[in-house]
Amino acid sequence: MYLGQMNKFLPVLLLFLTITCYGASKSVAQKAIIEREVIILAVNDIHATIDNFPRFAFMVDSLRAIYPDMLLVSAGDYQTGNPINDQYHEKGRPIIELMNHVEFDLSAVGNHEFDVGVKKFETYTKIVHFDHLCANLSSPEGMEFNIKPYKIITLPNGLKVGFVSVLALASNNLPDCHPDNLVGFSFTNPFETAQKYLYLKDSTDLLIYINHFGFENDVKLANLFPKGAVDLIIGGHSHTKVEKEQIHNGIMITQAGRKLNYATLIHLTVCPDGQVSRSMQLLTVGQTGNEQVAVRAMVDKYNNDPEMQEVIAKANFDFRTTDELGYWMADALKATAKTEIAVVNKGGVRIDHLPAGEITRKTIFTIDPFSNQVVTVNLTGHELKAFIGSMFGRYEYSLMYPSGIHLNYTVAEGGFKLIDLELLNEDGTRLEMDKIYSVATNSYVIATADFKRKDPGKTLSITTSEGWINWLLEEKTVKNYQEVKRVFINE
Repeated sequence: MYLGQMNKFLPVLLLFLTITCYGASKSVAQKAIIEREVIILAVNDIHATIDNFPRFAFMVDSLRAIYPDMLLVSAGDYQTGNPINDQYHEKGRPIIELMNHVEFDLSAVGNHEFDVGVKKFETYTKIVHFDHLCANLSSPEGMEFNIKPYKIITLPNGLKVGFVSVLALASNNLPDCHPDNLVGFSFTNPFETAQKYLYLKDSTDLLIYINHFGFENDVKLANLFPKGAVDLIIGGHSHTKVEKEQIHNGIMITQAGRKLNYATLIHLTVCPDGQVSRSMQLLTVGQTGNEQVAVRAMVDKYNNDPEMQEVIAKANFDFRTTDELGYWMADALKATAKTEIAVVNKGGVRIDHLPAGEITRKTIFTIDPFSNQVVTVNLTGHELKAFIGSMFGRYEYSLMYPSGIHLNYTVAEGGFKLIDLELLNEDGTRLEMDKIYSVATNSYVIATADFKRKDPGKTLSITTSEGWINWLLEEKTVKNYQEVKRVFINE
């Protein structure tokens, strides 16, 4: 392949340069001719963290001054997580405009890209200035999503770089998203699909997978690939902070945490014989340091929302863990629905700590950004046990946070296999399993849970976050949850 690309050079010169590529002494001029570089700045799981974009934009500008042909990529989940973006009058629009402004080259499709709804997601794939990639997805019939299974980018130095992406699926063979936002989409096994695109190596100098698949799955996938077929995996979904080179089956795997706290600068160097050297550096982004003025103005305009800054209550104590926040959320749901019991999925709690102080509308929408409806359902103790048990083990955030009862899980195999589940009253006595209880949950949980019940349930005309805000406006203060414990794990 290289000889065909370089046939304008004399064979003797080519041979000389090929030899010196690996020699002990190489001049800068020689390296410039024989070694071609690809520079990539990769992020993942931005989750609409627009407040980090002024700093991020400055970093991108600075790096492009050094590497004019640098590729800027996202490994998915740029949506959902910031109420300024999520509650915007065009839901999800601010992060789209910011990504366009800093000129991303491509993004994997993450499970939270679907949160904006089918029609709006279709629109956004058309108005962004970058391509979306997902190989194990088929779009709804009659709609035109700008989502490709792969993309080949030819750099000014002549290198052809192929990018392929696969998306993680839950045990129901769907992305972790409300089913209403997936209507018309179909998905295939990501492990099997990923291997179908290895043929692209024949027409590219580098083959890169940019997956929203989770670090452990990326490692499994790397070990399935033939040696030398894939050069790099850029990952997302598990929010893993990869600080130094992770090489598995000869493939470097990277991931940069979440919420634009970090970005990964990747160097790939290709020699004439096709040998590739790779290195990575995890860069701190955050909000501290020089900023791009234009992006600062954009972010300040988005943040200028008095309604979001309205103080609705005060917390006199820190929330130190996701558990404490989850119990608080469950209490709010139970009060909103006026039921005996409420259960909240751990994955619905989107922060892991909250300092004491004023609670604003933005605070609540940050913890609970999904706009899921409140659902009530009448369940026997047996049905309730089957309901909560069905949610266990589907993914990392498999526990349920209750209000009105306690949950005693017995698990095995590292906490991912449920052996038994005991339902207890708040005084520690066992729940009456034949009795019928009024239970509140959210529309995502009830739509994805797989269990049999007589009552189909009722959807209320209020979201969980709206109900929570109304409850706090009445309560004004927040109790101390630091000593609250309602979920018990036995291994």
